[in-house]
Amino acid sequence: MKLRFSIFLFISFLALSSFANSYQPYKDSILQVYQKSESDSISVYALVELSRLYSSSDIERCIIYAEEAVDVAAHSKSESLNAFAMFNAGNSYFYQGMYERATIYFYKYLDIQIENNNKSGKAYALSNIGAIRLKMMDFEIAKQSFVDALEILEELSQKTDKVEYKLQIPNVVNNLGIVYQNLQDYDSALWYYRKGLRMSEFTSEVKYFQATAYNNIGSLFLDASKIDSAYYPLEKAMELRIELDDLYGQAASHNRLADYFWVKGNQEKAIDHLYNAWDLANDIGSVDLQSTSSEKIYNYYDEINNTDSALKYYKIFNELKETINNTKTLKQLTQLELTIKFKEQEKLAQIEQERLNSIYLFTGFILILLLLVFILLYFFLNNRVRRLKLEKKNMALSAQNSNLEKENLKKELEIRNKELTTHVMSIIRKNELIGQIVQLLSEKMNMNNESFLHQIIKDLTSIQDESVWNEFEIRYQQVHNDFYKKLQNVSPNLSTNERRLCAFLRLNMTTKDIVSITGQSQRSVEVARTRLRKKLQITNSDISLVEFLTSL
Repeated sequence: MKLRFSIFLFISFLALSSFANSYQPYKDSILQVYQKSESDSISVYALVELSRLYSSSDIERCIIYAEEAVDVAAHSKSESLNAFAMFNAGNSYFYQGMYERATIYFYKYLDIQIENNNKSGKAYALSNIGAIRLKMMDFEIAKQSFVDALEILEELSQKTDKVEYKLQIPNVVNNLGIVYQNLQDYDSALWYYRKGLRMSEFTSEVKYFQATAYNNIGSLFLDASKIDSAYYPLEKAMELRIELDDLYGQAASHNRLADYFWVKGNQEKAIDHLYNAWDLANDIGSVDLQSTSSEKIYNYYDEINNTDSALKYYKIFNELKETINNTKTLKQLTQLELTIKFKEQEKLAQIEQERLNSIYLFTGFILILLLLVFILLYFFLNNRVRRLKLEKKNMALSAQNSNLEKENLKKELEIRNKELTTHVMSIIRKNELIGQIVQLLSEKMNMNNESFLHQIIKDLTSIQDESVWNEFEIRYQQVHNDFYKKLQNVSPNLSTNERRLCAFLRLNMTTKDIVSITGQSQRSVEVARTRLRKKLQITNSDISLVEFLTSL
């Protein structure tokens, strides 16, 4: 089914086409602005303007400038500039008939508006997506896009006093009418067309919009076979277009009125309208309108069996059709070349991105590896420091324990020495007591008991020597178990009595105490001490005998 209605788009550059073709110096000046600009924003605006200026004269330049504007905007990192370039690129591709790529850019534009929560921008994006889908005959998606856009625009128009939102609503409503008409939901289509007419006062060109809406309503009635209802809106559209001096619109209205009179059976009026449409099409040089009018005239003459006239307009129609096809083919070839070119660029960009991703991945892997090494080194060094601190602490504790043990041993030794000294002193007192007894017995001894007392004195003396020394040896070995070994290393030739004298002196005992224990005379003990110094090789030394023995 062919679209025979006017689709309203938010495409601002179409009106510049005729101006752009006739004003080459303006294009050159904009190009110079771009080439000399060091600002991303100025560059983008210049590129967008160039894209619009070449929109109807040079497809390739139009698209190239639009794409370049997108690249510069992306480089600028400015979301508003990026959105502006995306919107223009979508329009450029749409105007050149490259609907798939146009949709891609409008969806990108929509993503930016959603991310920034810009409802008006979202509505404009959805409106254009709907218009593109309508051209692609994808009516369901077109309908949903227009419905979503209309909902946003109506919400914004109610919340604010800005007229710009109300200006867009009639266009969206009219396009919804077209969608429903193609879906053959004629009641819904008529409702939206009439709503658009009611709101036409908010459009920028009221009469132009009304003419289009009336023409669409008349076409709707023809499609719905409500022939009688079709005449008034079609005639109303013609009146408005004559008033606007819209030759293209008048030609289109003549063609639709011809359809009306043909169905009504008034072939004479139908052919008059067709010739009027043909003349206007020739005047404005519209090949599309000429083709449509010649085809309808051919069909009319063929219907009434006017072979010569039918053949004439059939030839004209074929020539025009061939011209249109050639133009379409050339345009399609250009579109194909551009598509291939941009696909190659996208492929190269993808390869470059994959290469960069590989570099980033490798760099990231190296960084992660270095980070892991650093973490391992950190934990290793930290553990080592902790271990060293712990070892140092353990050594300190060991030293403290050693000192405590040493102190304890020292205290224990002092206690044992005190015990030993105490015991020795008790032995000394015991010996003194025995000595006193022996002396007393000696004084009381007479002839009658002399032998008996001698025996007692001998026994006491014997008991005194053996018991004292044996007990002393045992206790001394318990306290100073290494003393005799060290003494043996210093002087291996010491006698037993000299070793005992060393033990007494090690306990810091006086000569008197030693005399008491050994039963020797004081003179004998002093001589023994002198002889002992000589054997220990400290005769000529200032160190005392007791001090030397204590150091062992």
